[in-house]
Parts: sequence; structure tokens; C-alpha cells
Amino acid sequence: MILFFLKTKRKLVGFLNRKICKFKIFELKNLYPKRILINEELSFGKLFSISFDLSSSVVEIKKNVSFRDFCRIRSGENSKLEIGENVFFNNGCSINCLSGIQIGNDCQFGEDVKLYDHNHSYKNAELNINKQGYTFGSIKVGNNCWISSNVTILKGVEIGDNVVIGAGCIIYQSVPSNSTIISKQVLEVK
Repeated sequence: MILFFLKTKRKLVGFLNRKICKFKIFELKNLYPKRILINEELSFGKLFSISFDLSSSVVEIKKNVSFRDFCRIRSGENSKLEIGENVFFNNGCSINCLSGIQIGNDCQFGEDVKLYDHNHSYKNAELNINKQGYTFGSIKVGNNCWISSNVTILKGVEIGDNVVIGAGCIIYQSVPSNSTIISKQVLEVK
């Protein structure tokens, strides 16, 4: 009986979280119709969240985009986030857009992929890093890309079309179209 109750409670909480998120998106679309452009075919799992500031930032998510559980979008600082059609984000993906991020059509993102179009400034050794602001650089991901689990894409990167990026890579330089990127680990044999 307790097991049935716990399973039912978990399903109910998940259902309510999705309804609350749908309402939040509905509310944002109605309050900011020229800045929140989200297609009705958006699907998302548990604890999906969008943080949207009151600058002039724009979030555009086209049709057939799917987010699994625990995905987060942060948009702010007059940024522009654009996600193309038929894009899939697996569990735990995070998009942190303070400048500009553009994702093409037909892309797949593995679990825990992170995109950051900004970084902390740290050049002045006499100031705390948290007082120095950020540096910015837009991110562009082309069409038909597969970004595997635990990849981090940093500011100023352009990824071409038809690119595959292997699990665990940190992408800090642009990647040409039709490329495959994997992390290489050198093992020392004794």
C-alpha cells in the first residue's frame, strides 16, 4: 500500500510540475509576445525551467523541440537564444545564454551537455573575480549535429553542420562541418 502511494505521489508531482511549467511558458508568451517565441509542440520532462530576465532578451524555440528531465534555460543580459526544429535535449542539459546562442535543426544533445556563451573576467588580480563582470562570445551549432553526453561548449564557438562530438569533450574552438571530435586519453603503460 505504501509503495502504491509513493508511486502515485511521484506521478502526481511530475504531472503538476509539467502543468506549472506549461502555465509559466503560457504566461511568458502572453506577457512578452515578441520576445518569447515558443512553438506549441515543445515537450519537456520533470523540473524543466526557463529563467528569463526583463532586459530585451529573446527566446525562440521552433517546432518539435524536446527536453527531457532536469533541463534548464537561462536567458538574460539582452541575449538571443534560438533553437531550430526537431532538436532533442537529454536529461540535465543546460543552456546559459547571456549573449547569443543559435542551434540549428535536427540536432541531438546527450545527457548533461552545457552551453555557456560567457565567462568570468579575471584579468585584474587586484579585484575579486566576482566583481570583474563577464566576457561574451556567441555560440552557433549547425544542423544535424550530435553532441554526446557531458560535453561543454564554451563562448565564441561555431560548430558546423553534420558534426559529431564525443562524450566528455570541452569545445573551446570552432569545429568545421562534417567533423568528428573525440577526447583522447593517453595511458601510460609501465
